[in-house]
Amino acid sequence: MNSLINVNEAGKTTSRELYEFLGLDSKNYSRWCKSNITDNQFAIEESDYFPFLINEECGGQASINHYLSIDFAKKLCMVSKSERGEQARNYFIEIEKQFSNITNGVKQIRSKQIIPRIKPAIKDALDTAEYLTKKLGIKIGIAQSVCIAMVEKTTGLELEPIKKLLPPAEHDTGFLNATEIGKRINLSAIKANALLVDKGLQAKIDNTWRLTDEGKSYGEEIPYTRNGHSGYQVQWNESVLSVLQ
Repeated sequence: MNSLINVNEAGKTTSRELYEFLGLDSKNYSRWCKSNITDNQFAIEESDYFPFLINEECGGQASINHYLSIDFAKKLCMVSKSERGEQARNYFIEIEKQFSNITNGVKQIRSKQIIPRIKPAIKDALDTAEYLTKKLGIKIGIAQSVCIAMVEKTTGLELEPIKKLLPPAEHDTGFLNATEIGKRINLSAIKANALLVDKGLQAKIDNTWRLTDEGKSYGEEIPYTRNGHSGYQVQWNESVLSVLQ
């Protein structure tokens, strides 16, 4: 189809392009924009239309123009109730089809590129999780979840359906930190940490709280990376409270 009205790569035309094609009186352009676009209660700025100024770079009087979404441009064509309006509307419908075909084609290409990457990405994640479990004593379920999340972040792959297939935890997973424990037993976080040490459940190694062998029965060490630093955050399950009280 011949280009009746310019449409940019983002799939938008302009109010001036459309107005001129409709053959309306140039003296009424500003009034038409006001009544049909900016004062239109059904039109949403930054969604249906996007205002911008023109001619100001040449020292002339700046005038307003608007990028219009194809869908909104079709509605303006219908309002015109003219042969030119119907012609423009049909043109925009065809443009929408072309953009849809392009978008679907890109999605298919991207899908073909991504699918072959999923298997090795998951294998690498699970191999890394197994290594962390053997070397660092991290529970396998936590290690797998963290590693798959990292693969998602670095590759852009959507692996949420895979994470849902991970086996459920075989133990009581933790969610209490020292502050929460302190609230439960009326102690400050500092005193709660000291009590955990007294009970032989944790120890400070390189300024980081780590679980003892006995403590691993009551909590988890969650690896984290934040602001360029990495370490472990201890999270305790409910059963630790019975030991501390």
